[in-house]
Amino acid sequence: MIYRYKILMSVVQELGGDIAADRLHQLLFIFCNKFIENNHYYDFIPTENGPISIQGQEDKNYLIKKKFLSESDDWVASDSTKRFAVELDMFEKMAIQKMKNRLQDATTEELQQRIKDNFPAYFVGYEDSKNLSTLFCTIGYEGKSPEVYLNTLSQENVKLLCDVRKNAYSQKFGFSKKELETALAKVGIKYLHMPELGIISEKRQNLDSKKAYNELFDEYENTTIRQQQSKLDELVKLLEEHKRIAITCFEKDVYCCHRSRVVKALKVRDDFDCQVKNL
Repeated sequence: MIYRYKILMSVVQELGGDIAADRLHQLLFIFCNKFIENNHYYDFIPTENGPISIQGQEDKNYLIKKKFLSESDDWVASDSTKRFAVELDMFEKMAIQKMKNRLQDATTEELQQRIKDNFPAYFVGYEDSKNLSTLFCTIGYEGKSPEVYLNTLSQENVKLLCDVRKNAYSQKFGFSKKELETALAKVGIKYLHMPELGIISEKRQNLDSKKAYNELFDEYENTTIRQQQSKLDELVKLLEEHKRIAITCFEKDVYCCHRSRVVKALKVRDDFDCQVKNL
């Protein structure tokens, strides 16, 4: 059994066994960020009511299928489920017990305020004054969890994400079109698919050198970019409207992705004059 499942089940069982959805995410967040060192179990995204874990919610579906949790909107441990805390290492057993002693009787409102006081950026609406200028970002999801990806956008106060994949489907959890659009809405970011600026997957096969990438992107500049000037016009208008937008594709390295050529085409326009940031 994956170890993080044991962490999740231990939080549910040791903190009451029947926990409301919002409260569970609050407790899991506090456990991962205050009671253990070097958290590598769950990341979180900001919402209006505070942090939630997309991976945690997905894990809940698995635990329901395995009958460890009852099928409910809340987090309810099944009566027949073994006690998972006994299988944790010593330090995490101690952390669970310490959190139980301190927070079991805290109300949901008290937990929310505790998080807001210490981690205000995990509440949608938090604004950092240094990030209010117009900004055009690019971001790839390669190597990122959905939570890290969404937090990166949220921290830059991005208001609109433009997906420039030809086919907005991914085998990686959280990054297919509907999954991504739903998750973005939770953090107050709008989603727009712009397949016209994508590259068909067949052309992206067997790119094994910088030369191969450059040849593909040169062709992209000379065909798609020239043919889709109206989409560049649209990006400029969207930037004027939202002030902070991002374009996205898969590749972590912007120079191994066609979005670098979208930026190049924008930078030579007279109506595009703002900072570009590769996230």
